[in-house]
Amino acid sequence: MRFGSTSLLLLACGFSSAACGLFPSNDTPPASTTEWTLHAVRVDTVGYLPGRAKVATVVLPAGMTGLSDATAEIFDTNDNLQWACSLTGPMTDAALNITYYLADFTEFDIDGSQDGSYYLKVPSLEPGSGTNPAARSATFSIGKNVFADALGSAMTGMYGQRCGTAVKIALGTDTWQHGACHQQDAYLDYLTGDTASSASVGGWHDAGDFGKYVNNGAFSVGMLLAAWDHFQPTLTALSLPIPEHGQIPDGASAPMPDFLWEVKWELDWLLSAQQASGGGGVPSKLTAVNFESYGTMPDRDNQKRYFAGIGTAMTADFVAVMAEAARIYLPHDSGSAGKYLAAAQLGYAYLGANAGPAVPANDNPSDTADLVFQTGHYTETDPDNRLWAAAEMWETTGDPAALADFETRAAGTELLPDFDWGNVQNLGFYTYLLSQRPTEDLTDARSPTLVASLTADLLTAADGLVAASKAQAFGRALGDNFYWGSNGSVARSAMLLWVANVLGPDPKYLDTIQMQLDFLLGRNSYDRSQVTMLGYHPPLHPHHGPSSADGVADPWPGLLVGGANDQSRMLTPSDFNWIDDENQYEVNEIAINWVTPFVYATAALTPPPM
Repeated sequence: MRFGSTSLLLLACGFSSAACGLFPSNDTPPASTTEWTLHAVRVDTVGYLPGRAKVATVVLPAGMTGLSDATAEIFDTNDNLQWACSLTGPMTDAALNITYYLADFTEFDIDGSQDGSYYLKVPSLEPGSGTNPAARSATFSIGKNVFADALGSAMTGMYGQRCGTAVKIALGTDTWQHGACHQQDAYLDYLTGDTASSASVGGWHDAGDFGKYVNNGAFSVGMLLAAWDHFQPTLTALSLPIPEHGQIPDGASAPMPDFLWEVKWELDWLLSAQQASGGGGVPSKLTAVNFESYGTMPDRDNQKRYFAGIGTAMTADFVAVMAEAARIYLPHDSGSAGKYLAAAQLGYAYLGANAGPAVPANDNPSDTADLVFQTGHYTETDPDNRLWAAAEMWETTGDPAALADFETRAAGTELLPDFDWGNVQNLGFYTYLLSQRPTEDLTDARSPTLVASLTADLLTAADGLVAASKAQAFGRALGDNFYWGSNGSVARSAMLLWVANVLGPDPKYLDTIQMQLDFLLGRNSYDRSQVTMLGYHPPLHPHHGPSSADGVADPWPGLLVGGANDQSRMLTPSDFNWIDDENQYEVNEIAINWVTPFVYATAALTPPPM
């Protein structure tokens, strides 16, 4: 590999000459030492875009049923009044047991001329001296690049999840780091029966623990590659604090964008998983027998780690991302692109040879006397995974058989307004509907009937998200459906909304993406950002091993926590049961399949640099 610039930029935004919020000056107080006010006025504490929806929620104190003056005022940070609007309400949310008003200040700064930092207050909540901080909102910004720092923060969070290498991130007065970890990955005892190992160093730690899983890893990569497909100019400009910054791949003539370097870290680990199997099928996971002791740094985890469980679902997810990567990396790293395509074709052949019932990944062999895996397990059913694989194989190769495979499966598969690693068909639908597949005679090889049907279904689903968002106290498009990792699904709804805006352009779709980011960044029950080191009062104690073990008071940056979970076995079922406690993994763990859709959502609303 030859190198271009060897300087390591500690900038995550790279979009303007202004100070980047991810890397503030060294006199910025650590988040862990800040005193936090609980504001009655809940806003997106990162900010709002000019011309997009700008909505805040005013939560009344317990026992108050209405305001004497339903007016909200916007002030700049020098306490100069800039704008005023009437509140809508009062309304009640029985699930949250609150009475609230909505402040719609969309018209403020509609032309972008008012870009800056502001706060919103409700005068009737602060009688007398008028200095009650709880009657105000946290400070927020308005500007076209308002989510650039959030995008950079989340991708820096993905860098922080790297396995198999030393990692170092510097932010303000904090430095997070660990040495090279898991250098012996991985042993084959429960994959091939061989007691030898197969080199599989690299990839991302899956969540708060240090396991690596093909299903979730591929799913996470798939969302990032979709972001590249949709927002390439923005992501090309992204500068990350990674060792590969400025490097030129072998055989290339120019540096590869940082974003693609980071995704390649996981792609190459996935490639090693297929190589370890000795065939086209791909194992489910690479973990130790048990989860490591919580509070252990990655480079101090010396457990023996194994591959386990070849199956069709994980192989199909692998095929999908390898096929997608083959076409995306071709202009930047043709050598890697060729390897990815060969791996996709080999995996697709495995799927064809195992076309019957799903081959389950036996990654927890309870019939083995000397080992029972106690680590995580992902899906075993495979129709949705095969559908996604077929869509990506067709888009990359133009293979008519892959197109027929997809269209046959799609005709009997539902497009979902809310999806996750266990039902990945939406990713295949998006690729099919937004296909850029060239044809010699300029005719569309796709079925017009299926295209029309899927488009109608997608727009209906998107309209449902828009309606739900408007009906919710905090604009959450998934309504009152709270479950393990539901914050990730809130972010993931941005994918469906963005595709809808391409197929049937309407400002309401992008406005609803804004409102999902609002919810994740402070317009919520807690008046708190849900992303570490980002926005107002972010999580300080996520269930994330390195954050608990490294001796740094602040957690590792850019990580979206799972959020409220009505199904939690650890907390009383409630829509208000998120707690910032490292022990509450069912609500406060982090995971790569939650961070990556947050990357997508912030990229969707970040314009490329001028």
